[in-house]
Amino acid sequence: MDAIKKRMNALRIEADDSAAKVDELAAKVKTLEQENLSKEQEITSLQHKNQMLESEVEKLEGMHKDAKAAADESAQHGTQNESLTRRLQLLEEEAEENDKVLRETNEKCVHHHRASLVSRRPFTCREEHSRIKGLR
Repeated sequence: MDAIKKRMNALRIEADDSAAKVDELAAKVKTLEQENLSKEQEITSLQHKNQMLESEVEKLEGMHKDAKAAADESAQHGTQNESLTRRLQLLEEEAEENDKVLRETNEKCVHHHRASLVSRRPFTCREEHSRIKGLR
């Protein structure tokens, strides 16, 4: 009987230890399940944030593309503007030169006309007129 009591006590101790171990493992499972739920919520939150950031990236890429196109167009307009400015400058210089030649020609014609009045010779200014025509 003593042996049976000892064996019963040993089994009780073993059962108590097993119950304690079960409680400990159940608590650990509960903790891990809570951590898992927390991680799943974090994953969902991060996925949403990732989608938002991807949308923002697409938007910014579109804006970058538009800005680059505008910059390219602006550079092209700048080049055209420089070309037109150079052409305008050349035309202004040419107009000034033509104006100078015209004034000189008019002065010569006036001088010849006055001289023809004094000498009573007919006035012709063909050379000067052909020179002006050559400028056109």
